[in-house]
Amino acid sequence: MTMGKLIDLTGQRFGRLTVIRRYGTIRTEENIYPTWLCHCDCGTEKVVTGRYLRTGRTRSCGCIQRDRYRKAVET
Repeated sequence: MTMGKLIDLTGQRFGRLTVIRRYGTIRTEENIYPTWLCHCDCGTEKVVTGRYLRTGRTRSCGCIQRDRYRKAVET
């Protein structure tokens, strides 16, 4: 298992998410991924891996997808 140098994401913003603090670690057979507790603009808290935050894979707690669905249904 490998884990590179930990990048402190505290206080950084990714889409609608603001990183509050380090939460824990997810371990796979190949790697170790740090997780972060984030606060979404909609008020929800979500735990996300740093990798998903930095690559843009996760940008909200899921509210972006819900907003898009609501708009699609309304039209």
